[in-house]
Amino acid sequence: MVDNEGPGRAVRGRPRSERARAAVLDAASDLLVTGGIDAVTMEAIAARAKVSKGTLYKWWPSRAHVMLESFFSLAKSTIAVDEDASLQDVLTFQLASLSDLFRDTAAGPLMGDLVAAGQADPEIRAALDDEWLRPRRQVGARLLREAVERGELDPRIDVAAAVDQLFAPVYHRLLMGHEPLDEALAATLVRQLLDGVRSSRPPTTAETGTETGTGTGTGTA
Repeated sequence: MVDNEGPGRAVRGRPRSERARAAVLDAASDLLVTGGIDAVTMEAIAARAKVSKGTLYKWWPSRAHVMLESFFSLAKSTIAVDEDASLQDVLTFQLASLSDLFRDTAAGPLMGDLVAAGQADPEIRAALDDEWLRPRRQVGARLLREAVERGELDPRIDVAAAVDQLFAPVYHRLLMGHEPLDEALAATLVRQLLDGVRSSRPPTTAETGTETGTGTGTGTA
């Protein structure tokens, strides 16, 4: 049994580096929410997280990357995948969660500020791609590719364009404000996309799990 009272006691919980990293992300999130983009400096993050600037630069190439990773960590639940749910339900959940986040929390105005700042600041633009857009797009693209492999979607689908068709309207409404991010939007976007890309070819033997000549010969809807 390990003596948990003496100086050699085992350290429980996350390793020190993980705790420090979490503290940095929390600090960056707090600064971003309370003070906006300009408040998130390496000096301010280091002071609030009680780490050195050298530690920050060891893990992140710029303040923008710290800022965007912290922003992404706040919204990670919006790309959750229920492996037992249908493709339509998973995509609808992700779009609805993103819309809710932008409509009902400070994340909406902050994303608008980040996109605007990224037009003039290459570091913020790169961080938006590395820490926000790319991870989210990878999840959506994986879901669509797996659906193609299962025979649910047309194999001719342009996956990158389909991901844009799903998520771009949310950003368009957020940034332009011409239409609301209402609760019906997610289901509408997913339904209209999937109606256009569902597979109409007959299933292969691998997809149906039947031997050649034993299938029904009907196509998939």
